[in-house]
Amino acid sequence: MTAHVVRPRRLLTGVFIVCVLAAALIAVAAPPPAASAPAQSVLVVRSAGGHDALWLLSPVDGTPTAAGDLPGKAAAVAVSPGGADAAYLPTKAGARLWIGWGPLGPKSISLEPAGVRRIDSFTWVDDHRLLVSGAAGAHARYEQDALYLVNVTTGKTSPFRGLHGVEPYGVPALGKVVYTRLAILKAGTAADNYARTVRESLRVVKVSRGKGSTIVSDTYTTELDHRTFAQPQLSQDGKWFVTGSTGSDVSVTYSVLGKWGYPLFNVFTAALDVKAGWTAAGLTAFAGMPSTSLGDESCVWVCDPARATLVCTTPGLLPHVMITDLAWSAAGDLVAGALSTGTKSPTRHVYVIPGSLTTANELGTGRLPVWVTP
Repeated sequence: MTAHVVRPRRLLTGVFIVCVLAAALIAVAAPPPAASAPAQSVLVVRSAGGHDALWLLSPVDGTPTAAGDLPGKAAAVAVSPGGADAAYLPTKAGARLWIGWGPLGPKSISLEPAGVRRIDSFTWVDDHRLLVSGAAGAHARYEQDALYLVNVTTGKTSPFRGLHGVEPYGVPALGKVVYTRLAILKAGTAADNYARTVRESLRVVKVSRGKGSTIVSDTYTTELDHRTFAQPQLSQDGKWFVTGSTGSDVSVTYSVLGKWGYPLFNVFTAALDVKAGWTAAGLTAFAGMPSTSLGDESCVWVCDPARATLVCTTPGLLPHVMITDLAWSAAGDLVAGALSTGTKSPTRHVYVIPGSLTTANELGTGRLPVWVTP
């Protein structure tokens, strides 16, 4: 499998003229050095029978320190802006979140009193509040999700200005959230319920006020699993977006878009849609398969849109794994969660990849790795 990169060369009156370049021919420029940052650890979950246990790993040698137990199994995690708190979404359907880590265990917050029956995604908007995408019905369509603001200190949950959308991503430095709005323009017939007309919009809203604005939209008639702006993420200066276009197969086209929605890079690869977010220096990262790979291998790209550069990890660095999670540290290093492939009993691995992208330090096993500040 190969990765195909499309890079624009010129913009005239809103029209892009692009040339297609092999990933190996893209100008390779090392990311700029990161500023000093507080010492961080890697927080992971490991199976402990019928529930997950939390562990803090040294990013140097993987030395583990017990960090409490979750009441059940975790499906997703998000870390607060200051790195001192974490929120987990249980694997079992419901409207509950687990907050925190430590010997006393995390506390549980239920959104059911606010009329929420299912949580699909969430993000921190500051160190005390989450923005949650959820549905009022346990079996409601994904397109019916609304946004809710949750105070993790008091547990109070309230609708977020009546807005509907999915996959919110907060940028506390700007006081903004980017998310995707899915609107059904025409329902499918009884014979073919998947042939529906959908308008998918990339939107940005301020946490403090307003209804937000639409950056760019796409209208299509297709099956349910098609997405154009999946899991959008906004840079900390508000100038760039990274989104994923996905379908029924295991592949994704990553798009780095300018603030008006015009693409700078498009990268197609056979991989899961896995993004790391943005650093304060304006870098974004995403996972895939290298263009030169003829076998079972993963890679990580780092994009610096201000310099129009796209850098890939060293070939052969991550063999026989599929990346499932990716996150930046405050110092500009990456932690990657990966699933071994080609084996009867797949294993979950955790790697730290420095900003040079030339090495990968394996810390052991675990899922949902994130950087925290103990």
